[in-house]
Amino acid sequence: MKLWIVRLVAALFVVGSVQVAVAQGQGQGQGQGQVVSECNHRANERKLKGHERKDFVEWCESRGARYKYDDKRYEGEKNCYQKANNKGLTGDKRAKFLDKCFGKDGDDYYGGKVPVKKKD
Repeated sequence: MKLWIVRLVAALFVVGSVQVAVAQGQGQGQGQGQVVSECNHRANERKLKGHERKDFVEWCESRGARYKYDDKRYEGEKNCYQKANNKGLTGDKRAKFLDKCFGKDGDDYYGGKVPVKKKD
């Protein structure tokens, strides 16, 4: 009888722990906290500071995973962030401007321009 109670308590503890982990965004995929941490780590590796760091982390969090953190992709798109900074855009206005700057089909455009294809 005691063994049955111990197993029941252990099972309830496991279920409760899983529910807490899911509520905190853990368990499936990469949580937002992990993405932010990864992007800050990448910015540290590049020794970025100020606006350059802020722009890189913003790109990394919103678009980095989609493009497998491709430095070439960021280099092509960072001019959009610089333009948004120069215009003093924030919030929704900034997001809309960036989406437009990246182009209608974000996968085919770098900074709103068709990428130059290199010859083999």
